[in-house]
Amino acid sequence: MKAMQLTGFGLDKLELEEIPQPEPGPGEVLVQFAAASLNPRDYQIITGQFTPNVEFPLVPLSDGGGTVVAAGEGVRRVAVGDRVTPLFFPRWISGEATSGQRSVSGGLEVPGVLRQFGVYDEQALARSAPHLTAAEAACFVCAGLTAWTALVTKSGISEGDTVLIQGTGGVALAALQFCNSLGAQTIIISSSDDKLARAQELGADHTINYQQTKDWGPLAHEISGHGVDAVIEIGGAGTLENSLAAIRHGGHVNIIGYMAGVEMGITVFPLIINNANLHGIGTGHRDDYEAMMAFVETHGIRPVIDRHYDFEEAGQGLADLAAGGHFGKLVVDIP
Repeated sequence: MKAMQLTGFGLDKLELEEIPQPEPGPGEVLVQFAAASLNPRDYQIITGQFTPNVEFPLVPLSDGGGTVVAAGEGVRRVAVGDRVTPLFFPRWISGEATSGQRSVSGGLEVPGVLRQFGVYDEQALARSAPHLTAAEAACFVCAGLTAWTALVTKSGISEGDTVLIQGTGGVALAALQFCNSLGAQTIIISSSDDKLARAQELGADHTINYQQTKDWGPLAHEISGHGVDAVIEIGGAGTLENSLAAIRHGGHVNIIGYMAGVEMGITVFPLIINNANLHGIGTGHRDDYEAMMAFVETHGIRPVIDRHYDFEEAGQGLADLAAGGHFGKLVVDIP
């Protein structure tokens, strides 16, 4: 079978190879992949920015969609013909994770999805909503579940609430779509007026260009009337002060990314004054993934995909992801 393998750090070390096709054992299934979606973490792993502890060769990428084509003895959770996605953390099934449940992740400690076939324990898979293509399903594994965990599991967002969303990447637009279906009001910030206009077309209620309005946190507080109920915090250190200025008393700041820095560097006073809830979000577990997929099916949600790449163009897709400029997700089609 064909697979893209990382033989060392760097996009130039991502090579198309022929490797043996695996066979499922007891309790395992064989998945034929049709698509993979790209995440910043994938680029960081490949370029050596995420961790030096990578065992080469590595099949990268955590998020893929495909179909079960063979099953080993005793498999009950899924069946041949089911359309599935592997879990980001294959051992994290429910509740708060122990270190062991998060110690293994796709595309790093175990092989990722940038290959034609993969063998998985049946417990490490979840069925996709039937209206989704493989490429669309792949967009929910990390980005979708991260947004769901922040909004629903941690922040308890419901009808009438207000959510501030930073940017227009995969997590941000998934959060926007979930908020639309939950009945929550949204405020989107971006440096691009074009992207803000496109976000409004997707249902964003309010937009702020943060290049033009440096103090966007107080403005978001004013727009919401009482302060926003939750923030999807993508920037990290560079945006946290404004996020804390935006929330209501008892509001939630869900820290997902660190595009604007990793060092917090803030005083404790805004946290105390706002009675703020800070949540570090690292995707989520299988129970939440399945709850999200049921919600996606009920509301007919489809992710926003900016571009598709051929299998051999995966490196270019990752380079484009790092360069920015995309609106939503980038995906790789697998032959």
